[in-house]
Amino acid sequence: MVIQHRLSVEEYLALPEEKPYRELVNGEARPKMGPDRRHSDIAVALLEAFAVYRREHGGHSAVEGRVAFADPRDPRVLLPDVSYYAPGRERGGVVLTPPTLAVEIRSEGQSLNELREKCRYYRAHGVDAAWLIDPDTRTAELFEGARDGVTLPLDGTLESAFLPGFRLPLPDLFAALDA
Repeated sequence: MVIQHRLSVEEYLALPEEKPYRELVNGEARPKMGPDRRHSDIAVALLEAFAVYRREHGGHSAVEGRVAFADPRDPRVLLPDVSYYAPGRERGGVVLTPPTLAVEIRSEGQSLNELREKCRYYRAHGVDAAWLIDPDTRTAELFEGARDGVTLPLDGTLESAFLPGFRLPLPDLFAALDA
């Protein structure tokens, strides 16, 4: 019988930070999928939209920040592709606290089901809303309140009760792929 050592959050954080970046899941340091060009284009478009929103409403954004989730049965450190913290929400320091909004952007080769489960994990552990963006199909799925993976129509708009006044039409977001 082989007994594997499960990493603690402290042991994970002591690992050297190198690419590919790793997330802590079930006591294992798992490599995170590297972004492709389309993934990066969508991340930049989201950050630009959040920058405009922050000028009026405040808050903070992060890209692939290490977010610790303190579930005693399954502590994780995950790296949402893009995060937004509402004004007044604690962000933490070297390790971030769960954000108001976590966004996952699918890269080629990533499983939509795994990303959906990640969004559900976020929601179950203190994140108010999660979005799953798929550049291939130019769709977005919402995880907020009673919406569990609800797909927006192609002409839909990204918005959230936790980001009052934020509106980003999907055609505007996906225009970044055509530039």
